Amino acid sequence: MKRILCLVIFTLASVSASVQAQTPRANSTEDFFKRGVARYQQGDLDGAFNDFDHALELATQLSPGAVAANHIGIVNPEAAVLYYNRAVVRYDQQDYAAARGDLDEALALNPHYVLAWIKRGNLRSQQGELDGALDDFSRAIKLDPRAVLAWNNRGLVHQNKGNLAAALSDYTQALMLDPRLPSALNNRAGIRHDQGDLRGALRDYDQAIALDPSLALLYSNRGLTRKALGDLRGALADYSEAIRLKPDFNLAYFNRSAAWKALGNGFEAEQDFIRSQAPATQTEQPKRALEPPLAGTQTVKQ
Repeated sequence: MKRILCLVIFTLASVSASVQAQTPRANSTEDFFKRGVARYQQGDLDGAFNDFDHALELATQLSPGAVAANHIGIVNPEAAVLYYNRAVVRYDQQDYAAARGDLDEALALNPHYVLAWIKRGNLRSQQGELDGALDDFSRAIKLDPRAVLAWNNRGLVHQNKGNLAAALSDYTQALMLDPRLPSALNNRAGIRHDQGDLRGALRDYDQAIALDPSLALLYSNRGLTRKALGDLRGALADYSEAIRLKPDFNLAYFNRSAAWKALGNGFEAEQDFIRSQAPATQTEQPKRALEPPLAGTQTVKQ
């Protein structure tokens, strides 16, 4: 029984933030912004939310000739970035309705905000609005044809809709822009496997593992391709490595059970099957999109 999960990787794209050389005024918009970014990077989501919230209050204060902050109008130019950052925090807090509202505000203020289009596309995809997500990712790509996350994430939506040719094309484009993207390699390998291109799938898995040998899911997926190619010992080694990296990886136990059975090792097959039915202490993630970064963070590749 073949079961492949798509890789979950949270990858940070390159983003720059304009920072004034002088020290910001105490409790200024910039001050709250910087502290919100620092708190987010430290995992303090509530603190980050409060700081971005205060920054927005300052950035959207009415001035002569200004209009209400919840409409398109004359507001501080930083407001779109602040709405975006607050949306990222709300997204991580799983307050998806509020995150969607902030992203809508950011895009109303700045329709050219590529990261906001990608983030909203991720949110819409997660909520089952696949056609809307396609529109958002396509808008991001039109604004910035080198937006790797938009290509990869649109590929996921095409894959979810069953448009495998379009998904394969998007993953390939993402890899042309960034050949060192394990998520796109894993996802493309899964499609190649399903289409019978087992050697092509194996090459993609090999490359992804070379880039990040710490991802258990890559070994479990490569094991399926090795088994399909008749390399049972290689598949067994991959499943075992996946289990070493993630000891409660139920799917890897299930797949290794099938490999043991094919090799005639009934006892080992039974033991692994029993382990595969145990409750997992860590959730095995389904396929998800790559997440764009918080504005103001440094480039980090995972």
